[in-house]
Amino acid sequence: MSFRARFVGAISAVNLITLAAAFTSVNLLVDASQQRQFDEALGREAREESAEIAHSGADRLRISPRLGPSPDDVGPLTKYAALYAEDGTVLDATVSWQGPPPAVRELGRPLGDFEFQGEHLRGLVIEIPGHAGVVLLLAAPRSDLDRDSLYLARVMGLVFGIAFLATILLTSDVVRRLTRVHDRIARVARRIWAHDLDARVGKVRAAPEIVQLAGDVDAMIERLATLLRARSDFIAHAAHELRSPLTALYGELSHALRRSRDAQEYRRSIEEALDATRRLKALTDELLALARIGRVPALPSTVVDLAQVSHEAAAMLAAEAERHQVDVVIRVEPMAVRADPMDLVRLIRNLLENAIGHAPPGSRVDLEGRPCDASPSPTAMLLVRDRGVGVLERDAEQIFQPFYRGASERASGRPGTGIGLTIAREIAIHHGGSLELERGSSLGACFVVRLPILPMGADQSLPR
Repeated sequence: MSFRARFVGAISAVNLITLAAAFTSVNLLVDASQQRQFDEALGREAREESAEIAHSGADRLRISPRLGPSPDDVGPLTKYAALYAEDGTVLDATVSWQGPPPAVRELGRPLGDFEFQGEHLRGLVIEIPGHAGVVLLLAAPRSDLDRDSLYLARVMGLVFGIAFLATILLTSDVVRRLTRVHDRIARVARRIWAHDLDARVGKVRAAPEIVQLAGDVDAMIERLATLLRARSDFIAHAAHELRSPLTALYGELSHALRRSRDAQEYRRSIEEALDATRRLKALTDELLALARIGRVPALPSTVVDLAQVSHEAAAMLAAEAERHQVDVVIRVEPMAVRADPMDLVRLIRNLLENAIGHAPPGSRVDLEGRPCDASPSPTAMLLVRDRGVGVLERDAEQIFQPFYRGASERASGRPGTGIGLTIAREIAIHHGGSLELERGSSLGACFVVRLPILPMGADQSLPR
């Protein structure tokens, strides 16, 4: 059973119980009101009748020819009256009994219902003042009350049925309107499950929270589609990048085995294969590092000195900087941040490695770091600047994408994994910071890292 059917059923059940209770209460109240009017009229008539009999004298105890009791909105009812002596003998009775009246001992006192010759009567037994043991039975038929009760029950039943049917129809329409957007979202979800990533909820007219839900679902689908496209592109680029060193390795080894060679030729082939293996290992290490960053759920808790890790990262690249004839100048103030030391070293090393690769021989790479209070919360800012040709404006938006190589990169043919900047940015984001390319720099490329800095006086005694 669908949610809509269950919801309509639940609301209808509640309405059924409510309407049934309301109509039953009304019916009982009307019956009680009519019964009270009937009893008041019967009692009033009995008191007047007994008063007349009491004044008629002991030798002339007779029932008066008065009409029967008259309840409100009802004319005089047929009068059933009988006068009994102390021993139960009938002293007088109206002709409406059409025979002997019932024995007074069989009647409940003072007021009650009884059947007599197929007639449903309600009677009142009252003593005659001044005449010991003499009692008067005054009764009237309940047929009018019974007919009114039956008629009221039928009318109330008809109204109840119409009201219940109207409630079901109204509830169904309201629920349909309320769940219309939910149904659309469910259909979109089924299309997404069927790999149709073009499905969207679109604009809806509903309550603000429903509109917000539809917008959030569309945003989630858009994000999912972007991630899936990025994954497909990443796999394609990774396969391409892995194929290049594998092809070189396979080619060198195959070439070496085609014919006999001297030791020098074998050595050259082995060195070429080893170089391809190094590139393959570097790429797989970078891929594993990128995957590991996404799997770490929580922020690191180790307190790290940015100046210290900056010098460690620069020391790892000292040989490469010397080979490129580039000086690395470090001016980083001591700043404490919470970070994974290995990740932070990798971030700075990737930025320095990128800068060294783009810096012309004889130039320098600057690594600067200082606190920055301009943002809403204090941050530690690192700048890595080279003196190369810089980044073209059209490449600036995509430079952090995996395996993206700008026009200058493709033209120069510089080696590299193509995901160093991607990893650096992911590390910065994972640590609650950011990595951006400074626009409009006139001296090569400048990358800016911002990380949350520990405030002065904070506990910095955590294990390193």
